[in-house]
This record gives sequence, C-alpha cells and structure tokens, in this order.
Amino acid sequence: MLKKKFLIRILLIALVSGLSNFLYLRLMNAIIQMVMEKRYTTVDISYVVIFTLTLIVTIWSRRELAVRVIYSSQRMFWNYRNEILSITLNANYSEFRKRKFDIQSALVFDVDVLTQASLNIIVFLTSAITTIACLTYMAFLSLPLFLLTLGVSALGIIVYQIGTMGNNKKFVKTREYESKFMFYFNAILNGFKEIKINPSNGNNILKSKINPIANNSYENNTGAFVGFLNNQTIGQVLFYVLIASILLFFSVKLSVSSTDTINFLFILMALLAAIEAIMVLLPGLMRAKVSMNRLVNLRKEIVTDINASKEYTVTKEEFDSISLKNITYRYEDANKEVSFEIGPISLHIEKNDVIFIYGGNGSGKTTLVLSLLGLQEPHSGTFYFNGVPVDEESMKKYKSLYSVVFNDFYLFDEFYSVKKLDVEKANAYLHLFEIEEKVSIVDNHFSTIELSTGQRKRLALITALLENKPVLVLDEWAADQDPHFRRKFYQDIVPSLKEDGFTIIAITHDDAYYHHADKLYKMEYGKLIDESKAYIKSYA
Repeated sequence: MLKKKFLIRILLIALVSGLSNFLYLRLMNAIIQMVMEKRYTTVDISYVVIFTLTLIVTIWSRRELAVRVIYSSQRMFWNYRNEILSITLNANYSEFRKRKFDIQSALVFDVDVLTQASLNIIVFLTSAITTIACLTYMAFLSLPLFLLTLGVSALGIIVYQIGTMGNNKKFVKTREYESKFMFYFNAILNGFKEIKINPSNGNNILKSKINPIANNSYENNTGAFVGFLNNQTIGQVLFYVLIASILLFFSVKLSVSSTDTINFLFILMALLAAIEAIMVLLPGLMRAKVSMNRLVNLRKEIVTDINASKEYTVTKEEFDSISLKNITYRYEDANKEVSFEIGPISLHIEKNDVIFIYGGNGSGKTTLVLSLLGLQEPHSGTFYFNGVPVDEESMKKYKSLYSVVFNDFYLFDEFYSVKKLDVEKANAYLHLFEIEEKVSIVDNHFSTIELSTGQRKRLALITALLENKPVLVLDEWAADQDPHFRRKFYQDIVPSLKEDGFTIIAITHDDAYYHHADKLYKMEYGKLIDESKAYIKSYA
C-alpha cells in the first residue's frame, strides 16, 4: 500500500496541476474577451509573463505527477505480486491446491488491471480538480446557469449510476471467466506431452472449453464497455443540449450578458472535456475495483500463517523417532460426501529405519505420504516426534525433519534450501550417482538440468541429501532409473545413506529389492498393512 505522506504529496501536486490548468483556461478566456472587445491592441509583457509562468507550472506539475505515479505504479505492481506470493508461500498445501488458479489469475490479471488504473489516476485527478474549479467559477459567473448545469450534471450522474450497477456485475463476471480460462490454459501447459501424443485432447479443450469462455467473455466485456459508452454518450448529449439551450434560450430569458454567456460557455466546454476524460477512465477504475476486491477476498480466503515460512533445523543427532497414531484423512465432494479415505493408520519409525511402502494405484500411498509430511492436515489422529505429541506450533518443526523427492518432482535450478553448500560432498554424490561426466557444480547450482527424467531425479535426490535432514522420503524414485542403477541404488546407495544417519521412507514397487528394507508395508484400500514378518523375515 502507498504511504500516507506520498498520497498527500500526490494530491497536492494534482491540486496544483488541476488549478494551473484551470487558470490557463481562465487566462485564455480573459484574453479572448479582451481581443473581441478590442481592448488588447498591443503586446502586454505582464500577460506574457503570467501566461508563461502558468504554462510552466502546468507542464511541471503534470510531469511531476506523471513521474511520481509511474514510480508508485511500478512499486505497487511488484508489491502486489510479492504480497500474493507471500500469501501463497504461507498457505497450507490444501489451500494452495484449491486456490491455485485464483492465485495465477490474480498475478496475471488483477495486478495488471490495478497497475493500469494507478497510471490513469493522473488524468483522473487533474480532470476532477479541473471540474471542481470550473464549476466554482461558473457559479461566480452566473448562479442561474450554474444551477442549470448542476441539474444536468446530477441527471447525468443518476443515469451513470443506473448503468454502472449492471456494468459492475459484468466486470465481476469477467473476473470469473479469467479464472476459468487460466484453469484450461494450465491444462494445456501441464498436459502438453499428452496433447502432442493425442491432439484431440488439446483440440477439445480449445473448442469445448476455451472457445465458449472466450465467446461468453467477449459478449460480457463488450456489453460492459458499450454500457459505459452509452452512459458517456448520454452525458455528452445532455451537455450539448445544455450548451445549445444556454446559447439559444436561457441567455435571453435569464438576461445574461453576452460577455458572461461566452465566458460561461467557454468554461463549460472545458468542463465537458474534463468530465469526458473522467468517463473514459471510469471503466478501467471499475475493473480495478473488482480486482482490488478479488485480492482482498483472496487474502481472506487463503488462511495463512505468518510464521509458516520460518525455518527450523533438526539434526540427525536430535532425531530419534516418528509415530503416527490413528491418522485418518478423507476426500470430500461439494456435498461433503466422502469419496476416499485412508486410516486409521498407526506407524512407528525409528532412527535409521529403511521403510518401503507399496500398493496399487489409488490405494492411498500418496495421501499417506502427504499426511505424513504434514502437507495435508489429518481429520483425526496424532503425530509424535521423539515420543512427544506434535501440536500446531511444533508441527512446523516436525515438517523440517523431511527432505522429499516426489514422483512428480520439481528440480530447482539452484541449491536454494542448502545454506552452505559442501561442494566436496556434492561432487562425491555426483560420482556416487554416476552423473559427474554430465553435470558439475558451478556457482551454487548444477551446470545443467537438461537431462533425462531419471538423471534429473538423481540431481533432485542429491539436492535432498545436501539438505542433510534426518528423514528422506522418496516417492517412486527408482521407477525412472535403468536396471543397472536401480540395482545399485537398492544394494549400495540405500545402505550407504543408512550408515550416514539417514532414515529412509520409500514408496516403491521394486519387489525384487524389498528385502533391503527394515520394514515393509502394503497400502490397500486406504489401510496400511505391516508385511515385514511375512516378506522380509521369510526372505532372510
């Protein structure tokens, strides 16, 4: 938000700009009158000086106002973006999933609308001040004509307000269409590989989803802007009728002198220009109001924790155990009907345990992992860290136990989560993961990430290991590795990581290597089944 002192300074400069603009018009009016009455027959230096000074003040104030607003609009642009990103980073995972496309729309659409509106405020403020100054002077020239102008203006405002109610609803609808568009636009971006294999996916999204949104948005937006245009046209007609009425009728009936009539009409034309400028800007300001309301609502709707981004550190030496007791999580539809549920699940993990979990698609493995990590708040049950129940405050510390490589992992371009990079250890990991010939460490980041999926997963795991957190969670990590390296991972790397003090929890379907785990669990229909004795012990 803009500071109070800055706003006061902007308003003062706008006041100077508007009044100097009016004064320039007033001087022109006076000189024109003197010329018509043949009272200005020689060059008057005093008038030249006054004109020059007025022009300098007008140009200076407009430029000064424009420069300040440009700076403030750019600051506002990035402040709003940073605020949205801060809200996003402090949101919990479930909130983010629900509001993902609203967040994107806010970043792309709302922030841009607000920035444009802040730039247009220059003309709006000067026009508004010019309007007030013109009305004041008109009242001084002729009170009856001023009251008549005021009545016409009031009628125009009433017409505008009536039309605005419908137009504002249309702009709210525009914002809804924008969110829907972002949803399907992301479907194209995220599903691009699938679209290239099966183009009907993309074609159907474009034809059956995006095109209807585009058509509805087109009709809605054109209706809103035409509505504002109609209001503007009605206002112009009213003023043109007023000008003709004053010139042809009221100046005679009210016995207004010809000089005052000309002065009044000259200022009235300037007033009309100022009001038209305001009317042109009003649609953008109305859209800005809708966008501002959307940002305010987004701030309210996304429950955030100002301490969510606070960093905690738990060393391997401080870690002893994790326990889950009667944890449940369920997915509900809009009618609160449960579509899927896991639990109750109880699980105990000791330091240096190697735990493998397997199960069919839809069995609840991912939901279990997300719940274990604290990304999804369970509907019931308790977490324990080193035998102590985890409450809302200690949950932040609990989450810091984990380094994760998800199945749909994202490989960051730098070691953002590693405070002090141990380059020697990083190079050792590159050698261990047989990738040192393709990648090196350069200025705190990998020299390249343009690699195969399996190789990029190796880099993601190296990043996780360099974080040096007690618990390592791997979701189908070995699925993208070649047979040689998959065997090396289970037979050599996992035992090595265990010796280094890591506790490993892995989702895996590589049943040929289940015996390398200390504990084996099967996820089936949302239930966690301990198969350690049935499989690992019998294999031994």
